[in-house]
Amino acid sequence: MKQKLRTRRDVLTATRALIDSGREVTLAAVAQEAAISRATVYRYFSDPAALALEAVLDGMVETDTDIMPNGTSARERVHAVRRFWLSFYRDCENRMRVLVARAMEPAPNGAPRYQRTARRLPMFAQSLLPVSAKLGKERTEELALALAATTGFEMYVTMKDVLGIDEDRMDKHSQMIVDALLEQFKVA
Repeated sequence: MKQKLRTRRDVLTATRALIDSGREVTLAAVAQEAAISRATVYRYFSDPAALALEAVLDGMVETDTDIMPNGTSARERVHAVRRFWLSFYRDCENRMRVLVARAMEPAPNGAPRYQRTARRLPMFAQSLLPVSAKLGKERTEELALALAATTGFEMYVTMKDVLGIDEDRMDKHSQMIVDALLEQFKVA
């Protein structure tokens, strides 16, 4: 699993290097830049346009330590991650819409064009570290999954497009949902 994440990260880093230098993003160029085979790049991304979008977005995502304040409660850390993603979706809404649309297009063989990365999941798992011993491994993983599932871009689109909720109400409702999950798992 870690090797797959490293390879995926190498592919995205190589793609950003191509973009930054003004070169065209092709699977062959990415493979050469990352010093891996074209087949390996293709296993992760079969569409150069989707790869370029993913690489740009990946480069914009902050690290856990930049988002979560040290020495704060798990609840505060969870809400810091929630606020980060809500702000990220607002700032990158058009790019995210294109990325999601491209991800939903099937490849010629009918399989998904590429697998989107669950960036929220490890962030929420990290945010729960202060209570992970108390919750136990399985419950911590379940809570992290529930938090990631209820704070995704899909939730943002549903609240904005389907429900017509403005940004202030969106923030309040996402906070309510996260608080309900934290209460369910008895996280203070």
